[in-house]
Amino acid sequence: MVPLAGPVLRVARHLLWLSPVLLGTVVAQPRTLPPFSHVFVLVLENTSAGGVLGNPNLPTLNALAREYGLATNYTGVAHPSLPNYVALLFGSTFGSRSDDSGQRFPGDNLALQLERAGKTWKGYFQGLPGPGWDGPSTGVYAKKHNPLMLAADIARDPVRARKVVPLGELDADLRAGTVPTFALIVPDLCHDLHGALTCWRGSRLERAGDAFVREWAGKIMASGAWKDHAALVITFDEGGGGDRAGGGGTVATIVVTSDGPRGVRSNRPYNHSSLLRTLEDAWGLPPLREAARATPMTDLFTR
Repeated sequence: MVPLAGPVLRVARHLLWLSPVLLGTVVAQPRTLPPFSHVFVLVLENTSAGGVLGNPNLPTLNALAREYGLATNYTGVAHPSLPNYVALLFGSTFGSRSDDSGQRFPGDNLALQLERAGKTWKGYFQGLPGPGWDGPSTGVYAKKHNPLMLAADIARDPVRARKVVPLGELDADLRAGTVPTFALIVPDLCHDLHGALTCWRGSRLERAGDAFVREWAGKIMASGAWKDHAALVITFDEGGGGDRAGGGGTVATIVVTSDGPRGVRSNRPYNHSSLLRTLEDAWGLPPLREAARATPMTDLFTR
């Protein structure tokens, strides 16, 4: 009987492997995130999802949301703005509930993780006076919307700080084929849907923000960087008004991929830590802080 043990075990294993098919069931394989070649994250301002979706002054945002992926249950993590930007990079607000741009946040963040993994990053900020500018807000540039220069290990390191550049450099990098693995794009106050005293108001402000998205989404998607496993994520720091869902209000978050799903709506509960977790998982990086407890947004990035 002993010589039969090997063949019998092989047959048993084969039957176990076949059993789902014989029983008429399908065993779903978990979807995994691709190692993105480039991810562009564009952050707009202070608008709840209800102020975006269906808004006739925002045709580009709505067209992208329909054609690609939309997270319908995505929230900011705090009010006011600044802690949300910090959470996108660090996976934590560090308890901040302030827009004071004199704050500095210590420790590991996505940019440093990418460096250690041999990948690249860069921040593109409209209105930034020059590379590595660590001065206060000026004109319609808001330093509180620049988490890279709020990161202690970036702001105090001249080499790293020079990767934080005016928005115009994105145009040059796209043409030259030198865009980084991770690009953070932040418009000025007149193009982020928030506005300021010197900006347009109402529908003109909305149309200006939508035109910004149309211009830069178009340039990115027409570039050589838009190849296998590239993605553009358009999100908002926080909801407007008194929206406190999830701590920072429900915001429209749109995921555009070069080769991912189309026409997808996800109602899973996501937030800024979920987006960070998604990028970290895709690039094989350990999740930071709250991202370790967040669910990656796999359904919006993979087919």
